[in-house]
This record gives sequence, structure tokens and C-alpha cells, in this order.
Amino acid sequence: MTAAVDQVELGTTVLEVSNLCVDFKTEHGWSRVVDNVSLLVRRGETLGLVGESGSGKTVTSLAIMGLLTGPRVRITGSVLLEGRELIGLSNREMNALRGKTVGMIFQEPRRSLNPAFTVGDQIAEIVRRHKEDISRKDAWDRAVEMLELVGIPDPAKRAFEYPHQFSGGMCQRVMLAMAVACEPVVLIADEPTTALDVTVQAQVLELLSELQERMGLGVLFITHDLGVVAQTCDRVAVLYGGQVMETTDGEELFYNPEHPYTEGLLASTPDAQARAERLYAIPGTVPPAWDWPEGCRFHPRCKYSLEGQCDAGAVSLTGPTSHQVRCVRSSEFSLEGIKE
Repeated sequence: MTAAVDQVELGTTVLEVSNLCVDFKTEHGWSRVVDNVSLLVRRGETLGLVGESGSGKTVTSLAIMGLLTGPRVRITGSVLLEGRELIGLSNREMNALRGKTVGMIFQEPRRSLNPAFTVGDQIAEIVRRHKEDISRKDAWDRAVEMLELVGIPDPAKRAFEYPHQFSGGMCQRVMLAMAVACEPVVLIADEPTTALDVTVQAQVLELLSELQERMGLGVLFITHDLGVVAQTCDRVAVLYGGQVMETTDGEELFYNPEHPYTEGLLASTPDAQARAERLYAIPGTVPPAWDWPEGCRFHPRCKYSLEGQCDAGAVSLTGPTSHQVRCVRSSEFSLEGIKE
């Protein structure tokens, strides 16, 4: 089994994203989908990246992984993985890092697993790709070991089975096994539990936590589910309109939000103690990237918006490093977090 990571390594920065911008060429011209996003992931820590669909969460993760290429995409800024700049690397250079130094799991594991190969073969292939001197037998043994690590029963037998013979939750466990087989320092989890039922979701989250503790993984956890964030994340960055609206530690965000968008997300979270109440919904929708509003991008949907103030020029992140917010009126009101 994989040994627990040396405690002195915990807390060191393994992924640093600075002023990341992603533009797509559309019929409206170049549209900025991700706008100057900066994130920090430390070893042994989970950073949650939250926001509605269309906020730029998945595009951010794909840009970090170098999976956005071609003439209709333009990426600027900096992505440092253990101090190495990823922006500008070739696909061949990124392939040497994907799975070895940084792993990724996706929302729908069946789409990421090849139906024509056994799960054992697919995990062993990852191992052999990054450990060229390993034998086929040792790579297969590693695949079986990883299946056991992620809780697949009778792993030696099930390694010979195909993805269609596994449930959704088991497929996600297989994806986790593939992602961590070469012991990366960073794991990007893009909505890894959204397609699973509540019981299986809890099991996968517990497994992810166990693997993180065992390996000292730095995790970037992408989700729209604040309930999941409360269970898993040490720090949180709230994304809207391709920009970070607020970032702080998990407890502070839930109890003392400073951006109206964060307050809206918290109010939209179902409460088991208030089943008779109608669930709150933030009015309107996230606009397309070619039609971002002037000023604060959230102001057309914000109940605190003031004409001539919230729509008058770009808004920057302000505040101490421990709690930053992108709102020109954040000092004027006290927002409501979750109730005790």
C-alpha cells in the first residue's frame, strides 16, 4: 500500500494559478470565459471552486490541465505546478505530467473509461506510461492494488472486468484509482459526485478524504453543491462570470459571506430543517461570456445593486489575503450566512 506522506510536506504550495484568462473565438468575436482567476492549492488541503453552471469552473480546470487547444482558444496568465510553468507547454510535455504529477477525475466516469478495455488494463496503462521501467506484471499488480485501495471488492477478479460491469459509484472509484495510481501531488475533481445518489456520493467523498490524507494530495474540488463544500473543503473560491467573487476559508464563507452572490448561493442551499419553506433562487441567469455587464458582473441580479456605483467600471478583489471580495459595497452591509 501507499505510505502516508511525510508531514513536513503538508501545507507547501503545489499549484499556483495567477491571472489565468481563457478566451474562445465565437461568432461574437473573442469572448473571455475565464478572467484573471488566481488560485492556490497546498499539499494536504482542499480548495473548493464553486458557482453556477456557466461561471467558468470547468473551463478553469481544463485550462490548468492543458486540455484546451486549437486556434479558437487563447490562454494567458500563469499556472505553476510545483514551480513549473504549464502555460505554453506542448501536449507531449503535458502528457508527461497528467496522471504523474497532476490527476483529474470527471463528473461522468463512464465517459472517461474506455468500454473496450478492462479496468485493470486501463489503470495498468497509466502506470506503464509514467514508469517506463516497470514490467507488465508489476503494472497489473499495481492496478489490482489501487482497486483494493479504493474499495473495489475482490479486486484481483474485478480487474478483468469492463466498465459496463460496474455501477456508477464503482466507476468513479475506478477513476480515482487511475488518477492516483502514480501518486500525483495535485488532484482536480470536477463535479465528481454530481451524477451519484446521496449514499454513494458520501462514500466517494469519504474515500477521497482518505486518499488525500494517505497521499498528502492537494485537491481542487469543483462543484456547485455547497453541502459538499461544507464536508470537504478547507478553503473556497466563489466563481461568477469567469471571475473570483470571494475567497476565504470554508467556515468563514458559510458564516460570514461578504459578497451578495455568495449569500444567494447559501440561501439557495436546501435545508432539511425547513422543508415546508420554498427554496430561494437567485433571480435571472448567468449571462453568456460575450455579454458580460459593465461593472460588477453580478449587479443585474443583485438586490443590493446601486445604479452609477455597481455598474461603473471594473471591480477588483479587495481585502486581506485571508478573505477577499469583489464588491464595491461589501463594507456597507452585513450579509446572512447559514443559520446555526
